[in-house]
Amino acid sequence: MSDKKNTRLQNIIKDLGASEEKKVLTAIKQLRKHGKPEAIRPIAELLKNTTNETVKSEVISLLYDLKEQNVVEEIISAIEDDYFINEKATLISIFWQSSLDGSEHLSSFIKEAIKGDYLICIEVLTVVENFDATFQETEVEDLKFDIDEAIAQEETEKINLLIGIRKILDELNLEF
Repeated sequence: MSDKKNTRLQNIIKDLGASEEKKVLTAIKQLRKHGKPEAIRPIAELLKNTTNETVKSEVISLLYDLKEQNVVEEIISAIEDDYFINEKATLISIFWQSSLDGSEHLSSFIKEAIKGDYLICIEVLTVVENFDATFQETEVEDLKFDIDEAIAQEETEKINLLIGIRKILDELNLEF
């Protein structure tokens, strides 16, 4: 990436942290044109730290409009980071709201469903339901075992979501 483009992205990311709403909203708008995977974490930080509903809604809109598959690793990294515990449901929902394919990260989604709250579990259920891929049989069998264990230990209404995820795992296309 050229230095000029690099500097532009750094300036946009810096503006995400500005105190003036207008500057932040402009930065979000610029990310639509000039965004790169490196911008995902700063965007997640903004989502976590802003109390401004307009900014929050623009960030979510940007995330739901993502089209480039090259951001998937960065989003998964943010989802797996407990620093973003309160943003996890939103970050997971990107995968069914956008056209991004997260199927390579099936086990990450299942782990989040097991350890997460009801809302996270709903989002994982929706994401996994929408996968249109083929999975390794051994990976899916391991995940079924993990889900079965979680179901046996679950005592909240989340149990029904875990059972739903378990049924979806049974219906995935497998590669033998």
